[in-house]
Amino acid sequence: MLNIFNTSFEISESNIDTAVLALGSLEPKGGHLPIGFDFMLAERFARDFCSGKAVYLLPVWPFSTAVEARGFRGTAALTQQTMWDVIGDIASVLARHRFKRLVVLDFANYNWIVKHRVRELNLDDEVIQAVWVNPKQFAKEAADGELVPDYGGGAVETSIAMAQFGSFVKRGAVDYEAAVDREYIDYRGLKAISAQGLWGKPTKATAELGSGFYKLMLEKTREYADYALQLFPGGKPIAQHQSEEIWWPDGATPGVEAGGVDWQCTLSDMSHSVTDMALLATGATEQHGPALPLGTDHFQAVEVARRVAAELKCYLLPAMPIVTSWGHIRFRGTVTLRAMTARRVIEDIAESVQAAGYRKLVILNIHGGNWVVKPTLIEIARSRPDFTVISTGDILSYRGQAPVEHLHADEGEASFIKAFYPETFRADRVVDYSPNCTASAFDLVGIGGVTPKGVWGYPSKGTAEEGRASVDQKVAATAAYVKKTLAELQSRYPARLR
Repeated sequence: MLNIFNTSFEISESNIDTAVLALGSLEPKGGHLPIGFDFMLAERFARDFCSGKAVYLLPVWPFSTAVEARGFRGTAALTQQTMWDVIGDIASVLARHRFKRLVVLDFANYNWIVKHRVRELNLDDEVIQAVWVNPKQFAKEAADGELVPDYGGGAVETSIAMAQFGSFVKRGAVDYEAAVDREYIDYRGLKAISAQGLWGKPTKATAELGSGFYKLMLEKTREYADYALQLFPGGKPIAQHQSEEIWWPDGATPGVEAGGVDWQCTLSDMSHSVTDMALLATGATEQHGPALPLGTDHFQAVEVARRVAAELKCYLLPAMPIVTSWGHIRFRGTVTLRAMTARRVIEDIAESVQAAGYRKLVILNIHGGNWVVKPTLIEIARSRPDFTVISTGDILSYRGQAPVEHLHADEGEASFIKAFYPETFRADRVVDYSPNCTASAFDLVGIGGVTPKGVWGYPSKGTAEEGRASVDQKVAATAAYVKKTLAELQSRYPARLR
């Protein structure tokens, strides 16, 4: 398995032709399970599924089309069209980079559109051989009749959570079964059917059952993926692959620590939280030369956002791991959304967090190429006068005619990786290079048009000390900016923020 802890050059040298994309969700699971259970499960299951296999594991996409759960605290959902385009954009870029196959591991309960998208990738677009599978369904189909139904937070999901994330499962769960059929959720929304955000029998859950379910999910998913991939012309099962596999420390959910308000909280925790502000970080999955990992920007978004959210005492959403990275499209492993897709993702998240009771959204941008964030923010501000959006980071800097000496995969980013992800730094492959040209080259020929290794700067000069100091500075400056901006808005436009 290779993933975003690897470099673009390692992805190219591997000749791996299969990518795996796991889909999570932020949706209610009752008062006893984390609202981000599906996201957490997607992270862990995808790692276990891919370990030892010849695949490129993409970062988990955290957001689903859980519009049925709209209105519950913590829910963040996309529209069907947005999810359609997210899957299509990712598949298109993978095909451009000579990936022939994509396995989509879907852990959400409401992603109805994804299977349709996969079908059209295969039979209409014909850009890639795509397989869709929802691993949780294997567990639900095998569950004893006393354990079902489980439409969210029931015995099956609770058992899996007990086995995999025991410390996050709260006591006091109660069973709930609505007096209507499942499809009434589609007609009325979950909140009208179950105010608890639960439909199932969590009191019958056990960790022992969960361990069995998880093992079954892995076995059946591997079996089904290999079966499905072999149906294609020239199809074959996923091959084995031996490599050093780097992952989040101890299999932890990336970017959070216990104590804050984030997707590891239950619906009950969310309901008792007094914050009316959410924070969304936007990063990237893109090449960073031969020495730095593809996830460099995403890792920075994760680390900075967690600290800023703690400082602001707001609700931390999962960082967007893929946004817009067209300037790096020549390098294998880079994944990007089209600008209008990224725009709709941000708009959908803003709409759903507002519906969940939040009145402010901070967009913490890390990646310099995410220019679409700025016009998106402006449109949200104009269309939602009772909702405040604040952006941070260099979202729309003017790339003029003056030459720039360092800009990407440089000493600053090398310093961050040395400080926070030292095991991913390839010291034996460090390349210093500066085209010393204008930054607008990104818009004309991409970084690959001016620097053959994708390096624009001097990563050899990076130090861990500088990396830690830089993060501290970014956190302090970001928190101060948000507080100052909110205070000014409150003073000048009190009706907007009352």
